[in-house]
Amino acid sequence: MKFDNKEDILQLTPQWKGDRFDNGRPRVPDDILKRIENVTTEEAWGVLWGSGYKHQFQDGWQVVPEGKVLVGRAVTGVMVPQRPDLHDALLEYGHEEEGRIGFFNSWVIEILQQDDVMVIDMFDKIFQGTYVGGNLANTIAARTKRGQVLWCGVRDLQQIAEIDNLVTFYRGNDPTGIGDVTLTGINVPCRIGK
Repeated sequence: MKFDNKEDILQLTPQWKGDRFDNGRPRVPDDILKRIENVTTEEAWGVLWGSGYKHQFQDGWQVVPEGKVLVGRAVTGVMVPQRPDLHDALLEYGHEEEGRIGFFNSWVIEILQQDDVMVIDMFDKIFQGTYVGGNLANTIAARTKRGQVLWCGVRDLQQIAEIDNLVTFYRGNDPTGIGDVTLTGINVPCRIGK
């Protein structure tokens, strides 16, 4: 199992006909991102619904700062509840075989580029489900100039709310650090919501 695997990304996105990043991820053109900034949620949802994408809206978010639009190229990360054998094997693989450093949550952040939006599926975990705090959120803002969609919690909310160039959609706030979770995929399909 490889993280951010080009062959998997190409296999999962065969209908994309435009440019791609080196890892195979579709590169939505900058002008399209700019145009989408002026599209309402209902307009975007209507196009998706009409094209057969029936599960592309989720309510119940908290957002900082309020009233800002978040548009960008998705970089996904999927976290699951920790199981020691899987956790240890994937952490070791990432460190030894792919040269990744730190804990799983930094692995997605380290591949972010300008105009990316980090999308994290952490099964709506809030307690010990804080994917980012103030320090990592600053890194995300510096790399992407966009933001993050977190189906989980955050910590250091007051710091995150003050960061320029960062819009954060999140489910809850908790002072605990991230724990009891394992990363199973980067740039793979994820499930946000019910």
